Amino acid sequence: MSTLDATVSMLEAMPEDARIKVLEFTRQLFTSRKPANPFVPVGAQQVLSDLAESRRQTAEGKGLDMEDALNRMGKQHGFI
Repeated sequence: MSTLDATVSMLEAMPEDARIKVLEFTRQLFTSRKPANPFVPVGAQQVLSDLAESRRQTAEGKGLDMEDALNRMGKQHGFI
């Protein structure tokens, strides 16, 4: 299942009032004068440091399979 398919599936499973809240939030993101990105810019050194840490964790078996994680979250929240 693609990310788009999963998103549509979640939206279809939501009650109408929840879909309206999602629509309002999405609309706000596109009409806000403030940037929607909550992340602060970081330099190349920070990106490389984060990448090294991520690779270390993956090598130690601490990584998660994203598809499994998304399916687990979907089931936990009643979307799947």
